[in-house]
Amino acid sequence: MSEQETLLRVQELDTRIFELREREKNHPLKAEVEALEEEREARSVEAEEVADSMEESRKKQRAMEDEVQGLENKLAREEEKLYGGKVTNPKELRGLQAEVRSLKKKKDALETEFLEEMESQDEIKGRAEGLQAEVERLRAEMEEKQKIIDGETVEIRSELDDLEGKRRALRAEIGEELLELYDGLLKSKHGLAVVRVSDGVCLGCRVELPGIEFDRFLKSDSTFTCTNCGRILVK
Repeated sequence: MSEQETLLRVQELDTRIFELREREKNHPLKAEVEALEEEREARSVEAEEVADSMEESRKKQRAMEDEVQGLENKLAREEEKLYGGKVTNPKELRGLQAEVRSLKKKKDALETEFLEEMESQDEIKGRAEGLQAEVERLRAEMEEKQKIIDGETVEIRSELDDLEGKRRALRAEIGEELLELYDGLLKSKHGLAVVRVSDGVCLGCRVELPGIEFDRFLKSDSTFTCTNCGRILVK
């Protein structure tokens, strides 16, 4: 195998190595995992806000329970005065009756508000449970995709180790000057430095070599580059 053909094999290995490194760096599932993580964080924040709302609702409910209890105690005292027989003054009795009616009205209104708050709390609880379930679903989906990425990364790195070992062995068979030319072209030509020629056409730039240059290329065993793109040509 000629030095140019050996270099073409190095190019093939480099092309595969570039592909694998690009896949490891920009695995198609990485963007999905990032999107899932963003969504999970958003749902988690929302769940925390709902949890805060739930706590506020519970505080409000406890306050109303205390207020209802206070009204019941006061109502009991006023009814005891009204019906206990100790108060006989008509004016005082009318005042007590009015107070009892007012307390009962306040108590009824507060109990209605209390029931409405309980219903609201049930809604908040349902929303909180739904959000938590969504957070867990997103986490599970994210972990499953990350598991796939991790598994493929192990395979990619194993293949890279093998390819890089073969690449080092082949590069050892090539002269320093040709390797220097190859490495420079590899950077400037977007990873494609060595190409074959097919029917007089450079497969790197798809431009046909001038007739005289093509004849020289066919007869030459030395390093030959494309007159258009500068890539190293191999028969």
